[in-house]
Amino acid sequence: MRMADETIRIYVITHKEFSLPATEILTPIRSDRRTGDHIATEEAYCELRAQYWIWKNQEAMDYVGFFHFRRYLDLRKRAVRHIPYHITWRPDPSLYTIGRLRESLAGYDLIAPLPEPIGETVWIRYGESSGHRRKDLETVFRIIVENYPEYRSAAESYLNGTEEYYGNIYIMKWQLFQPYCQWLFDILREFDRRTPDRLGNTDGYLGERLFGIWFSYQKNHGDIKWTEVPRIHFCCYDDKKHPFLALWFFNLFFPPGSKRRHRIRGFLKKRKNER
Repeated sequence: MRMADETIRIYVITHKEFSLPATEILTPIRSDRRTGDHIATEEAYCELRAQYWIWKNQEAMDYVGFFHFRRYLDLRKRAVRHIPYHITWRPDPSLYTIGRLRESLAGYDLIAPLPEPIGETVWIRYGESSGHRRKDLETVFRIIVENYPEYRSAAESYLNGTEEYYGNIYIMKWQLFQPYCQWLFDILREFDRRTPDRLGNTDGYLGERLFGIWFSYQKNHGDIKWTEVPRIHFCCYDDKKHPFLALWFFNLFFPPGSKRRHRIRGFLKKRKNER
């Protein structure tokens, strides 16, 4: 099948009303959608609830993608590839046309976000982040070892590495999306069973790390063609939990993934521990 004939859909996940730019390829979807087979009431899954709904209820397509209403993938040809994300005011509809998307996907099975250097291991970063517990990631690792032992090496490599894939956003072929969801939700369901004291949003947070493990495995063992592009964050949707406009000024002096950013983070971390 020629690329021009393929069915491509990108879903923009939201949990509230928002203004979606008028484009021919972006479709809004609520994370709490309650028709068909759904997990709308399981808020710990965050945006993964919408991905679950598409997996269980949509007919097959050639490519499926997921953005967050505050975060997209940067599909520009000349996107800066060494910075994991940049902040702008609002989405530019001209970047999300069917022609540009087909051009971006040509030759690829998967487009993933550029990994973000974090200056410490994924293990450490997860345990130190607000609303996260290291023991939850340890539980997920044990589940992988027990139920998917072929992924153990990828899990160890990714979790001991110093780069992370954020956002639960990507574009991939439907034939990859189906087994990915089976793997992802099987692990998270087992985690839920073993963790009666789950914190809010935990499954969504773990889903980001599981994508990193799954993608690491695919890059080394799967017969897929892939590429990585930066993320774009939009400050027009700012609220108290997501002050991207303020972060935009910070990023001017301490760009994401830079040594300066890691040094200032280390300094602030040391100050916090000394208190």
